Amino acid sequence: MEPAQRTRWIQLAVLGVVLVAVVYFVLMPALSTPGVPAGPLATAAPGSRAGGKAAPRAIDVRLDALGKAAAAEEPEGARRNPFRMGAATPPPAPGGTMAGRMPPKPVMPVVVAPVGPPPTPPPPPIPYRFIGVLTGVPGQGRIAVLTDGRSVVHGRVNDVIEGRYRIVQIGEESLQIEHYDGRGRQTIRLLGQ
Repeated sequence: MEPAQRTRWIQLAVLGVVLVAVVYFVLMPALSTPGVPAGPLATAAPGSRAGGKAAPRAIDVRLDALGKAAAAEEPEGARRNPFRMGAATPPPAPGGTMAGRMPPKPVMPVVVAPVGPPPTPPPPPIPYRFIGVLTGVPGQGRIAVLTDGRSVVHGRVNDVIEGRYRIVQIGEESLQIEHYDGRGRQTIRLLGQ
C-alpha cells in the first residue's frame, strides 16, 4: 500500500470515530430515561393514563423545611435597606409576629371647600403692540405709538386709549399699560410680544 493511500485511510477512520462519537452524545440523552429523584414520591392514580401514556409522578416537596433553611441562611444585615438613610430597622421582638400588630390606618386628606363667592376672572389681555416712541416734540415729552393690527394709536403717560386702557409708564424698550379701572397691568416690549 502506498503512503498516500494509507494516510487517506487513517483520516477516514478518524473521521468515522468522530462521527460515531457525535451521534452517540447527541442521541444518547434523548434515548435514556430521566433519572428518578431520591426521596418519597407520590404515586399516580391507577386510572390517570392519558392517551396510553403513563402520567408522570409528582414530587413531594416539603415547603416547611425550605422555609427553615432559608431563615437559617439569612445574613446578619439582611434587614437593612440600602436605599434609606439612617440605621437598620430593629429586628422584631422575640416571639412576636406581624400578626400581633395592627397596620396603621391610612390618613385621608381633608379637603376644604372654598367659602364665599368664586373669584373674579382675570381681565382679558391688552391687544396692543408697542411699535415705537416719539421724542423731540416740544412740550409733549415721550409719546408711545401702539397698534392693534387695524389702527395705530398714540399717547403719553396717564393718557387713556379708547376709553379702556391707561398708559402707566413709557420706557426705552417697553411700555406699561393697564385697564382703565386699574386692574390687569401688563408690560409690552417694543415691537410686540
